Amino acid sequence: MTEEREHADQLVERILQLGGKPELSPERLLTRSHAEHIEGELLAEMITADLLDERIAIASYRDMIAAIGSDDPTTQQVLARILAQEEAHAESLADLLRE
Repeated sequence: MTEEREHADQLVERILQLGGKPELSPERLLTRSHAEHIEGELLAEMITADLLDERIAIASYRDMIAAIGSDDPTTQQVLARILAQEEAHAESLADLLRE
């Protein structure tokens, strides 16, 4: 959760650097989420749900990077760093499921 908050902070900082105004209301953030949170009863179900959320986030960040292309290298780098962390999270969760 701490890393997800850091990701949000990085994106907010970049939006502000570009002169934008980030949408930070809790209601707006919930409707703009990458994925819907699903709770499982068993540990494997919870890990699987988290892995699905990570994969959706990975796809979203890849789409954002592709949409930006070479037009904004700084934003592309911010998104690429976040993407790398999301990919690492997904790999860790997949490892847990394999064990």
